[in-house]
Amino acid sequence: MPAGRLFLILGIVTALAIGAVADLRLAGVVIAVDLLLLALFVVDLLRARNTLLRARRAWPALLVQGSEGRVRLELINPHNRTLEVQLRDGLHPFLAPRPRRRRLAIAAGDHEIWEYPLRPLHRGELWAAPLSARVLGPLKLAWSQRDLLPREPQKVFPQVRWQGRVGQLLSLAQRHQLGSMPLTWHGAGREPYALREYSPGDPLNRIHWKATARHRRLISREETWERGARLVILLDTGRAMTSLAGSSRGAATYRSKLDYALAAALALTRVAAGRGDRVTLLAFSDRVDRVVRVSQSSRSLAQAYGSLYDLRAKLVEPAFDLATERALKVERSSATVVVLTSVVDLAAAELLRDSLLRLERRHRPLLINLEDPQIRDLAHQRPQRPEEAFAQASALEILLANRRLARQLRRSGIRVVNTAADRLALETLEAYLSLFRGRRSSRAAAPATA
Repeated sequence: MPAGRLFLILGIVTALAIGAVADLRLAGVVIAVDLLLLALFVVDLLRARNTLLRARRAWPALLVQGSEGRVRLELINPHNRTLEVQLRDGLHPFLAPRPRRRRLAIAAGDHEIWEYPLRPLHRGELWAAPLSARVLGPLKLAWSQRDLLPREPQKVFPQVRWQGRVGQLLSLAQRHQLGSMPLTWHGAGREPYALREYSPGDPLNRIHWKATARHRRLISREETWERGARLVILLDTGRAMTSLAGSSRGAATYRSKLDYALAAALALTRVAAGRGDRVTLLAFSDRVDRVVRVSQSSRSLAQAYGSLYDLRAKLVEPAFDLATERALKVERSSATVVVLTSVVDLAAAELLRDSLLRLERRHRPLLINLEDPQIRDLAHQRPQRPEEAFAQASALEILLANRRLARQLRRSGIRVVNTAADRLALETLEAYLSLFRGRRSSRAAAPATA
């Protein structure tokens, strides 16, 4: 590829060629200069092609959707002259909106580091294009282009790191200290885990009489919630989960409902595994797509992330009845079944109600309903045209149907939590843990909305 210096010299030669029209003696000079430039260009191009340039690329240890990471590129020049290089790191559009470009001058026998930030927009396996480089020849007349690094895949995982109370719960679960979390929950537990000196006001049934006789003073038991429970998470990947979870009135968002629901399901899995529960994750759409069993080990949790990180929503209606049938087969003993979905269809709401009532005969269902921001906005906006009025009426009908569904389920003893995307993980964890602490979460007791 010609360089800028070659075009500059050609411009001068072109001016001489114009003068050759008046003086024919210059014509031979112009032809000789052109042939010399062509020969120098070919020589410079060949030397540029034979120039050795090494590169190493280091990706972040973990690429997480929506979280910033830094890519590190190292360019090594083994020659005894300075190299001028133009770099282009092609990235998947979901990794970066445009390719990264940089021009470097690498000193003889030295190396240069190029770092740039990266914020993946979507989950799944995304391919990074080859790292391309243009090397300038020693005469600066020609560029030689090549690929320094091949095309390679990168895995982008759902949200892993959490702040606030969700992060606190995950930290305590990892250290197996959920029983000592400083949250204002009430209710008696079922498992003793420590003995302490009796305090005035302690119930008499908490006194440990054998320890009291041994120490010759009153000793009380401290208890926590039951451990070793069974948990089944039913994750809806149907049509309603394909839409974006951000409000149309707020800032633009790139995360779908499924992105939020999957992150919440995996956070719940980590907390439940930290409690010592046996967890089964079941993703379904019009069929059961994936079934993942998780134990208490960190390796098993990592395998759960590896099995579900690329889960995609489908434009089909969710088969709640098939998911219920599979959940009953997976856990034949009593278990807690958490259903993560978004109810925006009246027919689907009826199928969901029948499925939860069937689950309730053997298990303890918990419905986590992710609110649809577009329906909420349609219901509260003032219509300006007839079609907007019809859209508002449909949105209000869906909201009322969701409230009726929640009332019917609560009368049957099924807990229902309706929440927005930004609070989904916290509400899911609190609702699940409250099942073992004798209290309902504040959102579960609130009226249901879509």
